[in-house]
Amino acid sequence: MTSTVQGTPTGIRDTWLPKIFLFLRRFKPVRERVTMGEFDDHVEREHLARYKFAQHYCAGKRVADIACGTGYGTRMLAEVASSAHGFDKERLCGNEVIDLEKQSWSGEFDVVVSFETIEHLANPEFFLENARKTAKLLLVSTPIGELRGYNPYHKQVWNFEQFKAFVERYFECRYFYQVNDQILDTPPSNIRFVIAVGVPK
Repeated sequence: MTSTVQGTPTGIRDTWLPKIFLFLRRFKPVRERVTMGEFDDHVEREHLARYKFAQHYCAGKRVADIACGTGYGTRMLAEVASSAHGFDKERLCGNEVIDLEKQSWSGEFDVVVSFETIEHLANPEFFLENARKTAKLLLVSTPIGELRGYNPYHKQVWNFEQFKAFVERYFECRYFYQVNDQILDTPPSNIRFVIAVGVPK
């Protein structure tokens, strides 16, 4: 029997929705990277809010910003950290270049921060194992409940329970929930973004 999600057979959903999203992206592409001030919109404000939240954990610490992109977050963390190093697959801000699918970042850190990264990876287990070996604390965020194919750059799609079970193979976590530019410590009725703050197991 074909299973259904919200009344839609999953076979049909998984076949056609990615094609529909791909067509729609011709008219409204998804931003893979955020450059502050480019649009001055809710996406930028959400990204800034995550790094402001992370600053509380990074004061006086040695910090790695994994998948740092254009470096705005690394600079924010550097305002409070004893040191902040950026890592990304491209050199965009003086960062160290790394392939997160195959390489571990260099050094050990008090805090590893990696926002909106893990869903881009075909092998997120490799990423979390590297974090467990090199960090005393991990802050990692991801979208929750996203439809497969909605973002063509995302290789992983989780609901909250799936993400929680996955990340807790490696870390003991506390969870926070983002609604627009607010970070909450209790889950809203509809979770869109979650931030896990974890210590290695």
